Amino acid sequence: MEWTVRSWVLTVSERVLLFDRPHVVDDTFVDPFGIEWLVVDGTPTPSRHPLEHATLAEIARYSRPVWPSRIQIPEPDVDDLVLVADAPCPGLLDMCFGLRNSWVCLDDMTSNWRSISALLDWSLETIVSAYEHLLSHLPRQPDVLIYGDDLGFQQSMFVSEIDFRNFVRPRMRTLFSRLRKLTPAALCFHSCGAIRPIVRDICDLGIDIFNFDGAARGMVSGEIRRDIPREIIIHGSNDLIALGRSVQSQNMASVAILATEIADCAPVIAAPMDNISVAEDIEAARIGAEFLRHLTPDDVSDLARLGPVRSILEHAVARANEALVPDLAGKRPASIDLTGCPSDDPTVTPFPAPLLAVSRTEKSKTRRKA
Repeated sequence: MEWTVRSWVLTVSERVLLFDRPHVVDDTFVDPFGIEWLVVDGTPTPSRHPLEHATLAEIARYSRPVWPSRIQIPEPDVDDLVLVADAPCPGLLDMCFGLRNSWVCLDDMTSNWRSISALLDWSLETIVSAYEHLLSHLPRQPDVLIYGDDLGFQQSMFVSEIDFRNFVRPRMRTLFSRLRKLTPAALCFHSCGAIRPIVRDICDLGIDIFNFDGAARGMVSGEIRRDIPREIIIHGSNDLIALGRSVQSQNMASVAILATEIADCAPVIAAPMDNISVAEDIEAARIGAEFLRHLTPDDVSDLARLGPVRSILEHAVARANEALVPDLAGKRPASIDLTGCPSDDPTVTPFPAPLLAVSRTEKSKTRRKA
C-alpha cells in the first residue's frame, strides 16, 4: 500500500475564476446566470428562476454568461504544491435547478422531456465553455480538476435512479469526456447528499477522485470503498476534524475507530468533511493531519489488516500533540486579469459567491426552500 504524506500547509494551491461580488439591494441580487437570490438570515436562497416558465425555444436561445476576466493563479516558486483548479460554475443538475426551479425540472423529467433535455444540453455546453475559459488561461495545467454537482438531500436523491440514468448520466459522460480532452489533470467529482444508488454509475464515468458527503444516509466510507474501484481515491469523506479532536483529548477509543476507518478506505485524501468556519476546527484539522503524518506505510497497512494497534496509535497521538503550530503566511493569492486591469482588485470572489460560507447542512436547507 502506498502512503504519501505531505505537510498539511503545503498541500494544495487552488485556482478559480474570480467573479465580481454581487450587488445586493434589499437583500436580493442577481448572479451571472440571471438567477435572483434572496438573503434570509445570512443564507442566500434562489427566489426567481429565469427559465421557470420558458418555452423550448426560449431555453435554446437563452444567453450564456460572460465569464470573468480575472483568474486566481499559482504563486511563484511553489512548484512543489499540488495545483487544484476549482469548479468554475455549477454542475449539470445544479445549473438546471437554478435556471428553471427544481420542481419544474422534476416535472419536466416525467411530462416534458424535450424541455429538460434542452436545458441539460444548454447547461452542458455552458459548463464546457467555463472550463475551457479557465484552463486556457492558467499558466500551467492543474494536477486536479474539480467538478461538483449536488445530487441529493441528506436522506435521499433529488431525482430517481431511472431519471438520473436517462437524463443526467449520458450528458455527464459527454462532459467528462470533453474535460479529458482539455487537460490531463485528475478529475475530482463532488456531490453532497444520499446518492448511494448511483455511486457506481458515477465512478464508472472514469473519475479519479470521489468527494462525497460521508454524513448522508447510506454514504458510509468503508462501504463506499468496497463498492468502487480501488484506484479511485476517496477525498474528504473521513472526519479529519473529529480525528484531531480525539487526538487532542487523547480519546483512544475514538482515535482507533477514525484512524482504522481511514486506513480501510485507502487510497484516501484525509480532509475536513465540510467548510471550516471556526478557529477550533482549523486547529483540530491540523492535529488530525499531524497524527496521520506520523503513520508510516507499514503502520497504515497494519491498521487496515489487523485493526487498531495500540502502540501505533499511541505513538502517533503523542507526536501529533507535540508538533509545533506552523507559521501561516497571510499573503493574498495572486491573480491575473485578461483585460489588463489591476490584479490586486479586492472586489472579486470565487464562484459561487452566495454559497462560499454555506455548509452542507445549510445547502440542504436552501434546497428545501427552493
